[in-house]
Amino acid sequence: MKELLKKKFFNKKFLKEFLMINLGVLCSAFAFSFFLDPNNMVCGGVGGIGTILSNTIFTSIKTSVIVFFINAILLIISLIFLGKAFFIKTVYGSVIFPVYMFFCEEIYKIIDKNDLTFGNDKMLIVLVGGAIMGLGLGLAIKNGASTGGVDIPQYICLKYFKIPLSASMIVIDGSIVVLGAVVAKDLSNVLYGVLFILISGYVLDNVVFGGFNVRSVNIVSKKHAQIKELIITKLDRTVTEVESTGGYSNVSGKMLICVLSTKEYYNLRSIINEVDPEAFLFVTKASEVHGAGFTYDKQYK
Repeated sequence: MKELLKKKFFNKKFLKEFLMINLGVLCSAFAFSFFLDPNNMVCGGVGGIGTILSNTIFTSIKTSVIVFFINAILLIISLIFLGKAFFIKTVYGSVIFPVYMFFCEEIYKIIDKNDLTFGNDKMLIVLVGGAIMGLGLGLAIKNGASTGGVDIPQYICLKYFKIPLSASMIVIDGSIVVLGAVVAKDLSNVLYGVLFILISGYVLDNVVFGGFNVRSVNIVSKKHAQIKELIITKLDRTVTEVESTGGYSNVSGKMLICVLSTKEYYNLRSIINEVDPEAFLFVTKASEVHGAGFTYDKQYK
């Protein structure tokens, strides 16, 4: 048993992923605590809710503490509605993010006391903060982590109401940005929030893929039926099956073709590793995509 645990958790690959996840979450916490929160800028997510609450209802409580409790509540909800597997996958990122935020807040306090602030240039804050946030989230996602937060209600909407992740993200994050602008009595913050999301999304995409955030994934596996079922039920994506024959083995089978977003691709990779670690897959950039789930919503029965 000890040997098995050692192989699984104390190998070079695991340690590298663990360090990169922590670096990614730290970058995200730094971007939030040094750029967004001190300037009361709300750009969606649980962090945005924390900033709103710390400036209205819980004025004597640190934003990091508020985020910690919101994430704890969302984790309990995810355990109830999304199951143990999702809970385990998101618990580390959900807990460590507000912890890093707390330390960044303390460091910012020391810097602020010495009048070494970043000033009030909102455009500079959005550009630099968005780039660092995108870098952090990209590193975390690329190494298989999830920071939880508003991802949890998004996946609940997908599971129970069949609302695509992209649609629920726009509604949830958009509502948080607008609410933040109303609370701050500055509607220009909506535009800055949208710009921040676009910049962080662009950088995230380049960190994860180095380009456009939609990919066509081709999968060859003996367990193609199981993988297909999980893609449909867990990712809410459809699959094309193509008859194929191995050029060397002459063995006939089926190849699955699936078009996915950045986040969905890394969820798919986890699914494939669980079902068939020996599966062969290759990924190509999709420069343009039209159809259900991308240029128009799917029709559900």
